[in-house]
Amino acid sequence: MKVNCKTCERVHLPISKLTQKILYFQQNLAFGLTEQYLFALSNSIDADRYCVHLVYPDAFELEPFKELHDEGVYLHRLPRTVFEGNISRALQTLVRLFQEIGPDLIHVNDPALVGLLAGKFYTHASIVFTHHTPELDRGYRWRGRLLEKIALSSHPAVIFTSEQDRLTGTTRDGVKEEQSVVIPYGIDVEAFEGLYDRLEVCRQFEIPPGNRIIGNVARLVPQKGHDVLIEAANLILARHPALTFILVGDGEAYDYLAESVRDRGLSDNFVFAGHHQDIVKLLHAFDVFVMPSLFEGLCMAVMEALAAARPVVASRVGGIPSTVIDGETGILVPSGDVRALADAITWMLENPEAAKNMGIHGRRRMKLHFTVDDMIARTEELYRTVLGHN
Repeated sequence: MKVNCKTCERVHLPISKLTQKILYFQQNLAFGLTEQYLFALSNSIDADRYCVHLVYPDAFELEPFKELHDEGVYLHRLPRTVFEGNISRALQTLVRLFQEIGPDLIHVNDPALVGLLAGKFYTHASIVFTHHTPELDRGYRWRGRLLEKIALSSHPAVIFTSEQDRLTGTTRDGVKEEQSVVIPYGIDVEAFEGLYDRLEVCRQFEIPPGNRIIGNVARLVPQKGHDVLIEAANLILARHPALTFILVGDGEAYDYLAESVRDRGLSDNFVFAGHHQDIVKLLHAFDVFVMPSLFEGLCMAVMEALAAARPVVASRVGGIPSTVIDGETGILVPSGDVRALADAITWMLENPEAAKNMGIHGRRRMKLHFTVDDMIARTEELYRTVLGHN
């Protein structure tokens, strides 16, 4: 764990140009959207200006971070017990590590209490944290709420990924608007373009070639509202029986959702595709993409669907309305409203030309407002501000 930062070198880069050290802190034990975001930042931040360190749990789920080593990122994998055990011992370990690394700026991914507190007690670094889903109930009791208050008392710079999330964060968490900035996720739109064989997807999942496909890509967890979609399916199928719903993803709600489909007699119309590598191919097979979430941040799955020029029906929650413009790039419905969800999907099926145009407008919106280059540039601008370079 000992770090001699005199040896910090990014690939083929003179040491003299490494003027600042950034330490990224990751606590979660899954590699999802927020971890992809952290990967992109670690990999793309200006190597002429910053030496990058990443601290994260030594967990199989986070193996993709190892790829960053070849890009010159210094990786610090700590035992999971540091993140899951006694917070006092965790803080001692982390503050000691921070002292050895000597970062000028610590960027915490999500409001991870132990990372924010360790940054506060280290005292020698500016603190930034990205608040991905301020709507999420973090489930803190009085002690957790007290620790969070202490952690935020250092007044870190807070990144929200949408204006809607900033409003939620300033209201629920007491973040001052002047200490926050909105920087949306970036997406490589070109990676979602191209021609794909829809019939290949139909053969793979034994879908009748004439069926239209309603698709969703998300973890199978209560937050994502799959049960609302399943309930709406009966209403939609009454008018459009030649229809297949594909749910892409795994999660704790699988058994419950599969049973719900069976109980409603919908097994012939639903495909549980599980985790899938080639999401782009699946997206291009969908006639409509649906995200019926109960709460969200800025939803990357929705952004990917729009990048693939799919029309989207989604809940009007969190950051989704910043990407799905109602009536322009898709249709927004109240979360949990079965009838509204069914009506919106039915409208898409009955107005295919208008739906196609929504998908085209969605792709254009991604290209204009949600690029990786813009995300990196605006994040670097924030770093320069908090480090006093502006």
